[in-house]
Amino acid sequence: MPLILSKITEQDLPAFTHICNAAFNNGMASKLVPKPITPEKFAAQVDKHRQSFLNDEDVTHLKVIDTDIEPSEETGQMIACAKWRINLKERTEEEVEASLPKPPVGEAAQEGGRGLAEKEFVTYLANSRRKWMGARAFYFLHLLVTLPQHHRRGAGTLLLKWGLDQADAAGLPTYLEASEMGRPLYARLGFEPKKETHFDLGRYGSEGVEINTAMVRPVTA
Repeated sequence: MPLILSKITEQDLPAFTHICNAAFNNGMASKLVPKPITPEKFAAQVDKHRQSFLNDEDVTHLKVIDTDIEPSEETGQMIACAKWRINLKERTEEEVEASLPKPPVGEAAQEGGRGLAEKEFVTYLANSRRKWMGARAFYFLHLLVTLPQHHRRGAGTLLLKWGLDQADAAGLPTYLEASEMGRPLYARLGFEPKKETHFDLGRYGSEGVEINTAMVRPVTA
């Protein structure tokens, strides 16, 4: 099962988007993706990723392919991908605020559904990033997703170590927000939990409680 890591090209962005949607298909993450995903909505998702790919100078998109599998129509041989944000120097407060996600307002943030879930989760993301990264120089794992059928094959570790090796060489800490599924892997690679946030899915029309954890990997000696 030869897994190969490389940078994503613009032509890979539809496959990248398919993998994101497959990974964000349950729990809190599923509340952030409008359902059903029509062709028009999918095209808008791809375009949003394309704008980041083309315009965000601090972003690197990565993919892992498995050269042994039969290519699929939607994702080819891509089985996992990641989005790293790398800030090698301190930023201004204005730059920090401009980079943070913005929660919906007005009717889009109404009680009892996706709008409320998006508002509360995005507010959590913005507050966590403001607190634990702020204006400091940091490596930030913005996104790491794997096709569900390819979990526990090492693709996530490859995508993580790409950034961690660079962070170590630069003498910089690394930040991420961890799902319950991803937290054990991150802990094994040196990330320390800073704050757990509990989300009551009943508030958004589902059941259960989901925990998301802000984690920081300190500078290694």
